[in-house]
Amino acid sequence: MRVCIVTVAGHGIGGMQDHTRSLAKGLVAAGHDVEVVTTGDSGGLLEEEREGARWHYVDAGHHHPWLPRRDPAWLRRSCETFLRLHGERRFDVIHSESASAIGLVRLGVHRYVPLVAKYHGNGLALARAALARGRAGGGRVKVREAKGLVWLLGEWLQYGHWYRFRPFPWMVPSRGEFEDTRRSAFLQGALGHVVPNGIDADLFRPRPRSEVRSKLGLDGGALFICAGRLNYQKGMHYALSALARLAPGSKLVIVGEGEERERLEGLARSLGLNDDVLFVGGQPREMVAKYLAAADVFLFPTERAESFGIVLAEAMASGLPVVASETGALREVIGRPGVSGLLVPPGDVDALADGMRTLLADEALRRRLGEAARRRVLREYTVERMVERTLEVYRFAIARTAG
Repeated sequence: MRVCIVTVAGHGIGGMQDHTRSLAKGLVAAGHDVEVVTTGDSGGLLEEEREGARWHYVDAGHHHPWLPRRDPAWLRRSCETFLRLHGERRFDVIHSESASAIGLVRLGVHRYVPLVAKYHGNGLALARAALARGRAGGGRVKVREAKGLVWLLGEWLQYGHWYRFRPFPWMVPSRGEFEDTRRSAFLQGALGHVVPNGIDADLFRPRPRSEVRSKLGLDGGALFICAGRLNYQKGMHYALSALARLAPGSKLVIVGEGEERERLEGLARSLGLNDDVLFVGGQPREMVAKYLAAADVFLFPTERAESFGIVLAEAMASGLPVVASETGALREVIGRPGVSGLLVPPGDVDALADGMRTLLADEALRRRLGEAARRRVLREYTVERMVERTLEVYRFAIARTAG
């Protein structure tokens, strides 16, 4: 099968980015021909081969510079790139990461090439989470969340995002996302499929902790880890506040980059955690896997309505016990709380600190949760299983078009 993946998130840090890389690699490993059309932040490259797939970088950003809408240059140039590649050799299916292929839909390409969409979040869940944060926060938080809601509404209305994908088969990464995603974009329930994201369980795996720590220059004390984009919704500030409430001796590694880094570093200083928190910045996935394997406990204190939480599943695959916010699809990914991870209310620093203390005090519990977490990933969330399920949706779309 020849597949064109269209995505505005082909590089950088984030679950959608990781999903695209894993899907492209997994499809190639399964014997399929894959071309990826994405935005142009690639160090000047126009195209390259990555793990068997051809990546094509469009010279355009995905957002308009100052409006909540797709950059018109992306819409035009992503279509031009697709048409050139399709003219060279016809595609069997187009895979749109969320609404990334809106330009192709507006052009009517789906009339002769089947198109499917994989959604990584929905407007209703994001709006509910923003309203909850606004109600709980002060005036500054209320203003920030109100601005975010206006931006979200603008993105939803521009170019017909709210209705143009209605005719197509579509996927979500968790059962909990299904209904809100259907309602957000007026999709047809009969065309919807649940296809969980996949984790490279060979890369993200348990390793000898002391050996990995030695190579990373980390000491042998109790070590927590957070990983992801450093923005406000990811809740890294709650992890810092919770660490400050523990007895001295515990440390926290924060892997990732983002607009909140300077504020988080300032918060660490103000809490007296200078020597206990290590910011290592954005890292290649191979290094993220090593940092996860070096830690004792993974923290995911997000306030965002997560549609899946790839980094959470990566930590679980690494054999780590986790303490995560009970928001979005995280309960679904973890499974039964207390069996393969702990869940706490989002934004509750006391509950987060209590979960951290519980795991630090009980090595047997840490081991039991970590082993159960990896078993759950191997059973439900491998790349191979994701690819198998995704191909079923592709075949469904192709059969509908042929019929």
